Amino acid sequence: MPRATSVRSKKAYTTDGNNHTGSSVTVISAPRSLEDEIRTRAYLLYEQEGRQDGRDHEYWLRAESEILQRLGQRRG
Repeated sequence: MPRATSVRSKKAYTTDGNNHTGSSVTVISAPRSLEDEIRTRAYLLYEQEGRQDGRDHEYWLRAESEILQRLGQRRG
């Protein structure tokens, strides 16, 4: 699955500055378009389900459905 350009991983730190070795957090910038928002959500679904390759179309459709439903629109 192609990686979304607006998603990146960083090392996790607590508010006291301690590094949690091996930990990471996902940092997401604000989407610039509906397509960017769908791409970002699809990538997060991909990550949440263990980065299973070959399911990119499924993740895209799920993300699109979630976002359009939230916006009160239907896929046309």
